[in-house]
Amino acid sequence: MPLTPNNVPQIHDIGPWYKQAWLWFILAPLIAVFFYGTSYAYLSVITFDGMVKGDYAKTAKHFNLDSSRLDKALAMNLNAQLILDEVTGDLRLIIASTPAVESSTLLLEIVHPTMESLDQPITMAKRPDGSYYGSLNKSIDGKRYLHLTGPDQTWRVSREINTPWPNNISISAR
Repeated sequence: MPLTPNNVPQIHDIGPWYKQAWLWFILAPLIAVFFYGTSYAYLSVITFDGMVKGDYAKTAKHFNLDSSRLDKALAMNLNAQLILDEVTGDLRLIIASTPAVESSTLLLEIVHPTMESLDQPITMAKRPDGSYYGSLNKSIDGKRYLHLTGPDQTWRVSREINTPWPNNISISAR
């Protein structure tokens, strides 16, 4: 018996697997998650947030503030006046304490709250008039912390400041 067109089963070609809509509906979110996850993992590795600058020590699951350097500055009754020349970026530091600070250099750290790359350590050198002088490395915008320490790191005074800076900044142990 010859086969007629009515007796031949109809075969529909559905095409190759990669042209199926249901497959891409399932795979698209998985592929997107892979790319986003890889991107965020890469960014978290190459962008380091930096260290918190301060007298903190991690003990178990809490942080302890070490106030020994501040206590030393309080005992010395240390007060400092920082004068900024806005045009040149020069800094002049006048210190009053008992006993007097006799160091030839002091360290002034201008610390950004979150990004270590924006920190500026400035070595302040003593001049014959008794004042300490230094210069800013780059302009400063936004919130900063000023940390003034002696060369032996036994005392430290701090101050929080926002730009625009006043011309005369008082830093004292409090």
